[in-house]
Amino acid sequence: MRTSLDDLSMIIREIALFRALAEHVLDDVARSSEVLNLAKGKRIYAAGDRPRALYHVMSGHLKVSVSSMDGSEKVIEILEPQQLFGVAEIFGGAPCVSSVETVTPVVLLAIGREGVLRAVEKDAALSRRMLSTMAQRQSSIEREIAADCFQSGSGKLVDYLLRLGGASVESGRSVVLQLIIPKHVLAARMGITPETLSRIFRELSDAGMINVNGKQLTLTEAFCRRYASRIVPHGDVLGAPSRARASQMGSWHAPEGVRRLMGVGVRGL
Repeated sequence: MRTSLDDLSMIIREIALFRALAEHVLDDVARSSEVLNLAKGKRIYAAGDRPRALYHVMSGHLKVSVSSMDGSEKVIEILEPQQLFGVAEIFGGAPCVSSVETVTPVVLLAIGREGVLRAVEKDAALSRRMLSTMAQRQSSIEREIAADCFQSGSGKLVDYLLRLGGASVESGRSVVLQLIIPKHVLAARMGITPETLSRIFRELSDAGMINVNGKQLTLTEAFCRRYASRIVPHGDVLGAPSRARASQMGSWHAPEGVRRLMGVGVRGL
């Protein structure tokens, strides 16, 4: 079913990057956009493809990866609800270096490259917001590289759980999370084997730091008290991370336009 222009405009208006656009500019962006409902394992684009769009994750998770000549894959990022991707790529026009693939069922908003470029020409403030977005993404990439170089597997998992828990961890009370990402994808992102990841989960559980029940994981009070000081703010113009993290725990309500498009009362994941 094709999405109406009004529904597309409503969704785009909810994205912080485009929230301040004039109505006529917003409508032009909407005309170049479409909503994609994708199953697990669907590729959005591959390394070598030319950038065609900027993407907003409405629900679900995706992996960003690069591959070597022998076919080995390295997962470099896991994309979550309320994140944008493909921002920098649409400006350079060079072939994409990485591939993006869904790891759960996903709903994406794809905003065509030409529509974004026209909006940038009409709104200088949008250019500044996009530059801020790219600068903060660069900082995030540098933090991730540092973690890959200097952190142990345990440290990487603790930081990942802290990001999932967000501000709730700072309360000092236990936090319940849903582990949506398949463990083998999470292990690949951390640069460790699935067996090593399972061992680290067991060690944290034996130490009373976490409780695992299927895909439900509880960060205990002991975990929150011990690690809350390690939380690093990741706020940017793409939307507050606390809302993005909260969506994984079912506490963020999608806008009416999103719920209508998906035909259900969507709450995060």
